[in-house]
Amino acid sequence: MTHGISDDKEHITWFSFEGEFAGDYPACLDGGPALTTIEAMVPTRIIRVSGEQLVKRFSQDKKSMDLRCLIAEHLLSQARARYTDLHRATPLERYELLLRRCPGIARHLPLNAIASFLCVTPQQLSRIRKAVTFSEK
Repeated sequence: MTHGISDDKEHITWFSFEGEFAGDYPACLDGGPALTTIEAMVPTRIIRVSGEQLVKRFSQDKKSMDLRCLIAEHLLSQARARYTDLHRATPLERYELLLRRCPGIARHLPLNAIASFLCVTPQQLSRIRKAVTFSEK
């Protein structure tokens, strides 16, 4: 989650799902300040690794460097998908994509967190959820 530059409100900008990397990867590698706060919203097993530890590990051998490339490519792919979804999908479509990716998310997270991630107001999300619920019947 990040805080807005002009409004100082909390903004949910990213969800990481089971088996995915969570972190401010660029800041971790270059030692700069993180621009985000990470919060586990469901019971989670976490392996905490410092940027120093990562850089040391990545410099050990080719296999480690390949892992570094794989992580970067995965994060780039996720970021591209998030960016394109925000620009080409309607709020309803973004909600449906989120539900397909993580079917139980609405049971685990507050409505305002999901709304922030989808870039809609909680009221808009309520209308979307109502439309989805009634279209399934």
